[in-house]
Amino acid sequence: MENPQTYPNHKFPFRVPLSLIDTGGVIYNGRYFDIYNQARDEHMRDCGYPYTRLNREAGFHLAVVDASIQYKAPVFYDDLIEVTTKIEKIGTSSITFEQSMHKGSRSLLCNRARFVLVCTGEGFAPREIPSGLVRAYINGPA
Repeated sequence: MENPQTYPNHKFPFRVPLSLIDTGGVIYNGRYFDIYNQARDEHMRDCGYPYTRLNREAGFHLAVVDASIQYKAPVFYDDLIEVTTKIEKIGTSSITFEQSMHKGSRSLLCNRARFVLVCTGEGFAPREIPSGLVRAYINGPA
């Protein structure tokens, strides 16, 4: 649809709560998906097109169809991390996101992830992404 260089990056600061920590003292590996999901939700909201609008107005959902994370450094309780969300590509019915987490004054890369989401309607059939959402991503966070 659009050139990915036209999509501004989104930054989401996040302080790690104790509820995400495993017995090893670090974020449990599966909980990173929750943090990345929250960052994508905040990205949509900051672009002026919250997920609730996509669901309420169009009856659509964004379903994750592919997800991968590469772990580089541990994240501990009370760490302040910054989650960066970048749109790699917007297709007719899919959006590909590249996301990463950094921490500390030297912006240490903790992990990076890639998610492909498909816009779905009733019965989870793929649907065209609403043009309003595409425009919101092009314009970026307010």
